[in-house]
Amino acid sequence: MSVIAVLLIILFLLMYLVGRDRGVRSFFTVCFNFLIFFIMVILIANKLNPLIVTIVICIVISSITLFYINGLNKKTISSLISVTIVVLFTTLITYKMGIGAKIQGFGKEQYDSISSLSLYIKLNFSTIVICEILIGLLGAVIDVSISISSSMNELYNTNSSITKKSLFDSGMNIGKDILGTMTNTLFFAYISGFMALIIYFSSLHYSIADILNNKVFCAEVFQILCSGVGIILIIPVTALITSRILCNDK
Repeated sequence: MSVIAVLLIILFLLMYLVGRDRGVRSFFTVCFNFLIFFIMVILIANKLNPLIVTIVICIVISSITLFYINGLNKKTISSLISVTIVVLFTTLITYKMGIGAKIQGFGKEQYDSISSLSLYIKLNFSTIVICEILIGLLGAVIDVSISISSSMNELYNTNSSITKKSLFDSGMNIGKDILGTMTNTLFFAYISGFMALIIYFSSLHYSIADILNNKVFCAEVFQILCSGVGIILIIPVTALITSRILCNDK
């Protein structure tokens, strides 16, 4: 049995022991999302518009993650609408900046790795960078959104006479508490991905100026900053939409 299979079994058992039925659903959700992500890569490789494919896949993954685990209810509907709005808005913000920053493609440190590969794949890497940002951002945005909408739903169930403004303010306060920890989570998730690259730069005696102006390094920092923008945006959007949907019962 391979190491990956053993780790999958351990993951499944732990999710079942801790989460029971919901843990099992979470495990299968991860499997479904991996399959959908693989389909997305195939579609992009077959020359379909990367941005459109990525946005559609983000909505599909969000729907599966929210509805399969938490069911179809007002808090998951609010969260899905919020995630969709933030994904679209983040795309608009980062697209022009990503092209202007010229962070697409490969750096000179990667020449040896790609020298034996064909470079005529006919894909726009400026767009691929934006797709990477959206996929990297998606998990954190869903997490923040459902945390806020679920908490606001509990507040509304406890006090159904609460006003839209009070419920919105409560959602914003919840989001502020989540913001710092989630930003750190995203930062360390990205920074750990290119820790080996920093060691490589250090071994080559790169100066700080060389590192800061390196294409590979700048691409990673650009993704961190854009993902941070998405996490900030999801807080007021979720608070606003959830307060409107919940209080419309009145």
